[in-house]
Amino acid sequence: MQVSVILLAAGLGQRMGAAVNKIWLPLAGKPLLQYSLEFFARASQVSQIIAVAHAGELEQIERLIAELPAELQGKAGLVVEGGSTRLRSVAAALPYISCTADLVAVHDAARPLLGQADWQAVLAAASRPDYLGAILAAPVTDTIKLLPKAVAQAEPGRLLGPIEGSPPRELLWRALTPQVFAIEPFIEAYSRMDKDFTDDAALLAASVRGQVALVSGSADNIKITTPRDLQLAELILAEKAGGDAPCA
Repeated sequence: MQVSVILLAAGLGQRMGAAVNKIWLPLAGKPLLQYSLEFFARASQVSQIIAVAHAGELEQIERLIAELPAELQGKAGLVVEGGSTRLRSVAAALPYISCTADLVAVHDAARPLLGQADWQAVLAAASRPDYLGAILAAPVTDTIKLLPKAVAQAEPGRLLGPIEGSPPRELLWRALTPQVFAIEPFIEAYSRMDKDFTDDAALLAASVRGQVALVSGSADNIKITTPRDLQLAELILAEKAGGDAPCA
C-alpha cells in the first residue's frame, strides 16, 4: 500500500489572533506544522507528502523540511501553493500526486496530535473494497439545535430566531482528519467539483456513487483554532509523557 498525503497548511488562522499563521506557533518547542510532517514522514505506508501552503510561505515550509532529519526529508520535499478554500487547496495538490499511490490522505496541519492507533484504523477502513474511503470522527457531546435558516456567525447575545428542531445527539459526529480515500474515486470527485464543500467526504458523497466510512477517532486529535486549543494541546502532550510509539 502506498499513501500520498496532502497536508493542508494554507489557512491564515485568523481566529487564533496571532501575528503569524498558526502553523508556525510553538507547541512544546516545535511549530505545529512540524508534528504532522514528522508523523507522516515516519509512516511506512506514506510514500509522498504534499504540503499545501499560503502563497507567501512556500519557502518557509521548504526551509522547515530541510531542517528535518535527513531520513525524513525525502517524502516531504514537495510544497505547492493553496487555493482560496479548503477544497481548492486540495485540488491544487492533485496534479502532483504520485501515479503509484493507492490511497490519498488529506490532513489539517492544525491537527498536530494525530495518534498511531487512529492512523492505522482509518487506513484499514479506507482500504476496504466496500468503501470509497474513510474519515476519523468524534462524537458530538453537546445538544444540537437547528434554526429554520442559516445565519452568519453571530456575536454573543444576538437573537438568532426560533428553534426548528433538535437532532438526536447519538447520530451526530464531528469530522476529524486525516480523511483517506481510494485514489480513483477521489480524483473523479474532484474532476466533477462544481461547488464548494467543507470537507472531502462531503464532496465524494455528492459526486461519486459509493459510501465513505466513519471511524471513531481519539478526542486528542484536536484542531488548533484558538489560543485555548493550543493550551489544551500542551496539556495533552504533557499527559502523554513521551507520545505515541513510532509509526509502523
